[in-house]
Amino acid sequence: MDEPTETLLRIGRDISQLLASSHTSSLYTLFFIDQAARESSESPHASWPKVVTRVYNGLRALDIQQHARIYHVDPTYYSWPLYERALCMKAPSPAHLCKLVVLENKHWRTPTETHKGNAQYYAVLVQYVQTIDTKALAVYVRALGGNKVASRHFKFRLADPQVSKELTGYDKNGVSPVAMTHNVPVIMSTSITQLQPPVFWLGAGHVDYKLALPVQTFIDATQCMVAPVSQPVTFD
Repeated sequence: MDEPTETLLRIGRDISQLLASSHTSSLYTLFFIDQAARESSESPHASWPKVVTRVYNGLRALDIQQHARIYHVDPTYYSWPLYERALCMKAPSPAHLCKLVVLENKHWRTPTETHKGNAQYYAVLVQYVQTIDTKALAVYVRALGGNKVASRHFKFRLADPQVSKELTGYDKNGVSPVAMTHNVPVIMSTSITQLQPPVFWLGAGHVDYKLALPVQTFIDATQCMVAPVSQPVTFD
């Protein structure tokens, strides 16, 4: 690892540790919300792609646009390490960077009644530093239906990219839980609710745009489910 990279990593770690305290976390959150309110008065921007404007209009429909911030990132963003992506958006740490992943129950069968526990597809919000635990997801979803369906009928795998695009209306690396084209149940990993400061970043509809907002604001507005459906990524 070269010296500039080590320096950036050290800066990132120092920032994360500083913002993890309750006092500075609160100050950061207040500053974030203040900036979001200022930016929302100037949105939407004419330069935004149509899908980003769609996400913004979805935020407005939820009445949370004043708490959200939209970032335009460099086209090479996904070639950068996580700590560099976090720094470019002034995110507190790489753990604050999240994504929405659509999973399909490959053993799904047509239900006799409709509820959140028997959908064929689920959209899971997970941090980049975590990986989805498909077994935990199956246990949670089965419990939503009162464990009435045998466990053999639950086997979750990543949905085909084209199916994900059809369900959400967004391409890879731009997938957002806001203003999806279909009403796919959204499950947020519990680990996201433990972030300090309690703000998270995710797709804003287009690969070059990211959305950030307070965790509880998103939960309250969308009434998404929250469950322990992820595990930390193991780095070699």
